[in-house]
Amino acid sequence: MENKRKNILYISVGVAFVFAVFLIVSYFLPSTVGISEHADAKIKYITENKNIEVTLDDSDCDELRRIFNGKTAYHDSPSCGFTESASVSFGNQIFMPACDGDEIIKAGLKFISISPKERDTVDKIFAKYGATFPCA
Repeated sequence: MENKRKNILYISVGVAFVFAVFLIVSYFLPSTVGISEHADAKIKYITENKNIEVTLDDSDCDELRRIFNGKTAYHDSPSCGFTESASVSFGNQIFMPACDGDEIIKAGLKFISISPKERDTVDKIFAKYGATFPCA
């Protein structure tokens, strides 16, 4: 009986260890951003002086989707600030441009890099709805 309990304990610990390793590895592996074609985009921009929460028109939504879709999301810890108070969401996916204007977007718990031209496009779309960068 004692051996049976030890075996069950060893198997349980082994399964827990494998599961923990899987979670840790999957967190650090890069992934690809995928945004549904049917998800509407909403800008949220809340500061001391502004409280903007608006759904984007179709052309702006498509442009941001084109910029973000297919990008590789990676784990990092950049020094620039990010906040959901200056973000765009597609359904439950939230994208936060760097508040200082860098070409980095926080996508969930990971980050994506965009080109300076793409960052300029993101800034122009936000500005169209009254949201400006830098927001820090």
